[in-house]
Amino acid sequence: MKAARPRPGGSARGGFTLIELMAVVLIIGMLMTTFTVRLDALLPATRGEEAGRMIIGTLDQARLAAISYGREYAVQFDLDGNRYRSLSPFDEEGRLARDPEDRQAAPWQELPSGVRIAAIFDHNEEITDSGVYEIRFHSLGGADEIYLQLVNDAAEGAALTVHLQALTGQARVLRGAWEPVPVTEDDL
Repeated sequence: MKAARPRPGGSARGGFTLIELMAVVLIIGMLMTTFTVRLDALLPATRGEEAGRMIIGTLDQARLAAISYGREYAVQFDLDGNRYRSLSPFDEEGRLARDPEDRQAAPWQELPSGVRIAAIFDHNEEITDSGVYEIRFHSLGGADEIYLQLVNDAAEGAALTVHLQALTGQARVLRGAWEPVPVTEDDL
């Protein structure tokens, strides 16, 4: 590496001028503005997937708590308010709640803007599209099978379905609006 030659009448140049630094900051700022505008256009499309992942996280947490504590845990969905929360079987004092109204509830979690719960289909082919729906996880981790349809209005009505499997209580996200397939005698 070569040493810098001293300038006539002064010492070696050791850095950037203020104008050079300001130019670099200005260029970075312009690039970030362009990137932010393009990113904002993509965000509405990912809000439905974010909602699906958040719901699966809450369902998994309730399932694992039911298995760990050997008690029934639940998750409630408020279809009119586009929100959900988990419920423990214990009251505020940490004892087993005798009345379902005394169960300790986590705060409501709001769905991302533009995403809504369209309907919930249960294993009996019942459709719930308003009110509060409760899913209960048994002490072995199982639950009733449901298909929870999410619609992302911000992404031109893109639909996702959260499918909760009955035997295992595991959940997954499916693209599109899925419904349960009725079992017939031919299936047996």
